[in-house]
Amino acid sequence: MLWPANSPDLNHIEHMWDELCRRVQQHHPPPANLGQLLQWLQQEWNGVPRAFICNLIHSMHQRCVQCLAHNGGHTRY
Repeated sequence: MLWPANSPDLNHIEHMWDELCRRVQQHHPPPANLGQLLQWLQQEWNGVPRAFICNLIHSMHQRCVQCLAHNGGHTRY
């Protein structure tokens, strides 16, 4: 590839962080302290469904195809 390998479309961890953030934000009220936030982050990280992770992995081929088709520009991923 002719552009740097830092495209968020090709970086699965960006999608994991987004999922983790959504899951933690569902807790109400917000965390009372840093310790509680860390506890929730660990709990939600461990609770991300295996199907979500597998989907990220299996979508890599299509992500690469789309990234190449858009010359490294924005894709639907």
